[in-house]
Amino acid sequence: MLKKHSLSLCTGFLLIFSFPPFSLYPLAWIAFLPLFEAIEELSPIYAFRMGFFSGCVFFLGILYWIVYAMVCYGGVSLPLSLVALFLLVLYLALYFALFCYFIKVFSIAFSPILIASLWVSLEYIRAHFLTGFPWELLGDSQYNWLSFIQVADIGGVYLLSFLVMWGNASFFQCLKKRNRQSYFGLFILVVCLGTTLFYGQNRLSFWKKQCLISPKKINIGIIQGNINQNQKWKPTFQASTVKIYEHLSKQAVKNHPELLIWPETALPFYFQEISPLRKQILTLVKEIKTSILLGSPAYETGAEGIKYFNRAYLINEQGKIVGYYDKAHLVPFGEYIPCRKWLPFLSAIAPSVGDFSSGKEIQPLFLNGRYSFGVLICFESIFPALSRKVVQRQALFLVNITNDAWFGRTSAPYQHLAMLVLRAVENRRGIARAANTGFSAFIEPTGSIIMQTKLFERSYLTAKLPLIENKTFYTKHGDILVFLNFCVIFILIVKTIRRGGWKRLKKV
Repeated sequence: MLKKHSLSLCTGFLLIFSFPPFSLYPLAWIAFLPLFEAIEELSPIYAFRMGFFSGCVFFLGILYWIVYAMVCYGGVSLPLSLVALFLLVLYLALYFALFCYFIKVFSIAFSPILIASLWVSLEYIRAHFLTGFPWELLGDSQYNWLSFIQVADIGGVYLLSFLVMWGNASFFQCLKKRNRQSYFGLFILVVCLGTTLFYGQNRLSFWKKQCLISPKKINIGIIQGNINQNQKWKPTFQASTVKIYEHLSKQAVKNHPELLIWPETALPFYFQEISPLRKQILTLVKEIKTSILLGSPAYETGAEGIKYFNRAYLINEQGKIVGYYDKAHLVPFGEYIPCRKWLPFLSAIAPSVGDFSSGKEIQPLFLNGRYSFGVLICFESIFPALSRKVVQRQALFLVNITNDAWFGRTSAPYQHLAMLVLRAVENRRGIARAANTGFSAFIEPTGSIIMQTKLFERSYLTAKLPLIENKTFYTKHGDILVFLNFCVIFILIVKTIRRGGWKRLKKV
């Protein structure tokens, strides 16, 4: 059993190194081989344990930064932060455990396509259940293999996950069986991957050319203020914060951008209130004659009391607020506490957690009445459905504003940026990303990061992004692949029940 635990451990580590900041993406194609070997001769319940152990190793390796954020900036003690991390890891590891469990229950250990369908179905559930947490799906590991990820404009990140898991299962089948059937299965996989890469190279060349010759482009400036998170919300630093953004903006307009983007909550005060700092910003906009999108907390008073929002304001060249977007998908235990009314003790445990409300609707903003664009605030960028919805509503490019200062110099900023790459490819939209401390970046519709800042530097970037009107298959039809996978799993469940599979489990 020690050997099997070692194999499970190996899978966890291989997956960790597949993702940023290491980004050794070929490892993802073989990462599950040790786990498959570990569970080969085990009963479903023991396979569950092996998968759970492997999942714990993986998620601890990529989510350790949660403790850093909670202790340094969340006002939560180290013991409670560790408890929170372990609870999240234990929950996420269940998906690995269920994956291994159902491989045994459905008797599909040597059925690569069925294994891939099972994996994608569980990933999709993880991305939606309990508000969802699709942090580092298997397909995200391939973000810098540009020829491969182009197929995401058909099936999204879940298609990439399907192909990677199909590869793992096929390789394992060949290594274990070494018969005509396994070799034929590997041949089919190679043909599909070859087709995928041919399609990807074709699309890559096409969209690179489109980005160069596109008659419609917008020049955008990104401002990275690099404001210390420990000082940011102190009233004495508000004026100096505005001066930093003012100075960087005046430098950036030398390159004649049509839009300047400041990060999430760049303004550590309520911009909606009349104040000298608000006046200073509006005066700046008139002076540089450039529209600005900036982040600020906001509030509204109604019958239910005061509601707070994480908001992005769009200010036009005349210094008038012409639109805003309120963050729709909030961070649980970061921007709000789930079930606060029924579990009031959670407020005492995490007093620094915000009390924000979700925005009502995901709608694009309009720049100068000509260009529509979608705004993704912070970790909204990891949810494919959000960017897809705003592109469906005619957004010509996407903007991601975030404050990754919470993460410090951990792997989280690398992971956060990598996942955004897939949003560009899925919808074929250019993306401008403004982060408080980095990484700020420009991403082409190909998924290529054409320009980015360093972490924890005060800087600005300007670049031209193409304005794309075409909608991809994925934008139009969404996660059809996932629906097909669920159909496959449903059939497997029916077959298992009919052959008495569940009764056998009770004897395990």
